[in-house]
Parts: sequence; C-alpha cells; structure tokens
Amino acid sequence: MNEWYKDWFSSDEYLNLYSHRDDEDAEKLLELILTETNPVKNALVLDAACGAGRHSINLASRGYHVVGFDLSKSLLRRAKQDAYKKNVDVSLFCGDLRKISLNKKFDLILNLFTSFGYFPGDEENFSFVRTAYHLLNEKCFYLLDFLNSSYLLNHLIPETVKEFENKKIIERRRIQGNRVVKQIIIQNGITESSYLESVRLYSKEKIVSEFEQIGFNLVKEFGDYDGSIFNAEKSQRLILFFRK
Repeated sequence: MNEWYKDWFSSDEYLNLYSHRDDEDAEKLLELILTETNPVKNALVLDAACGAGRHSINLASRGYHVVGFDLSKSLLRRAKQDAYKKNVDVSLFCGDLRKISLNKKFDLILNLFTSFGYFPGDEENFSFVRTAYHLLNEKCFYLLDFLNSSYLLNHLIPETVKEFENKKIIERRRIQGNRVVKQIIIQNGITESSYLESVRLYSKEKIVSEFEQIGFNLVKEFGDYDGSIFNAEKSQRLILFFRK
C-alpha cells in the first residue's frame, strides 16, 4: 500500500473516476487563489503534483509563467496534450514531491486536490513543504488544498457505485489507523481491476503547526472553492493560505 499512487495515478482509469473535477471546478478555485494572493503580473507559479494539468493550463492561459510536476508520466502526457490543444505554454516535468530540486524562485506555490498526505510518515509528507519554503520568494504564498479530516471522519460513505462508459466503478472506503483508505474496483464486462488510495488524516492544527515550524505563517483559511469560511464540522475542504 505504501506506493499505491504509482499504480493508480499511472492507470488509464484514474481520469475517468475524477472526470467530475472539470475545468469549471479548477476555474472556481483559481479565482479564489488569485483574488486572495494577487500575484504580480507575469508571476512564476509552481504547481506541485499537477496531475493532468487543469490548474497549470488555466494559469498559463492567464499569462502566468507556470512550472508543473507530477510523478505520473501518463498524467503529464495528458497535460501536455491539453496544453498543446489550448495553445498555452507550460513547463512540465516528472518529479517526486520528496525529491524536488529547482534553481528558480517562485511567486506562488500550489499544492491542490489533496495531493498531500500520500506517504507513511510526517517526514516524507512535509518534505515538499520544507523544499517549497526555500523555493518561494519573500512575502509570497503557498496554497494547500486538502480534505477536512474532521468532516470526513463524521461523514465517511462506506461504498458508492457508479456507471461510466459501460463500466461499473465501486469505491469502498474505510478508516485504517490514521489514514483514509479507498479501494477502487472497476468492472468491465468479465474483467475487473482494483486500485487503492491511502491518505494520511491530518488535522488543521497539525498542518498549521508543521508549516509554522518550517517558517510559514497562516494568513487565510477557507472551507470550499467558493471561499466560504472554514468550519471544522461542516466544511468538506481545508484550503489554507500560508505566507513566507
């Protein structure tokens, strides 16, 4: 289970499962981010674990200089294809959150769509945060978009089933220790494939404490992409704006 992300994010089925996370969704989150951070014109933005590039491409289309990286080569291929179709320039490379080395300084660093908490321990999970602190220009922002563990623990849906292109997708969720584990079973006629997701459940207090020890200051917090005030019991998302 420790390296579940290598199989799942490289599979052809990943984008199918999360097809509901569309460009409109990305647009809404980016409007919130840009309104709250007000980056300089032609700002250099780093999109960490950028996946298929929805946010990177959107930002590049607005005139920002965007660098994105992800561990999944298949998701990066999709991102490059979409960037080409939309005629936008995005610098994309394959990289592991724990082993990033860049010789640039950024005006905004993004860590979106729960691309955090994948690894077994705190040292690995907060590794990129430490790296990001040194990659970020003074007075600039790091944005973390994570699940709200308090809400998830009280509203966990054990199983959902949906149909997609003649496939049945079964998602089974459970809490295992300090992690939420999801088994994804994809049935296509007589064939069946299975994948795992496993994310460490961090409280807001723990995240803020770790970021502050690194040197960041929490300046804003929201509970959804519409910019609602964060509520530990009611908010599904935990969107934190840190400043160096």
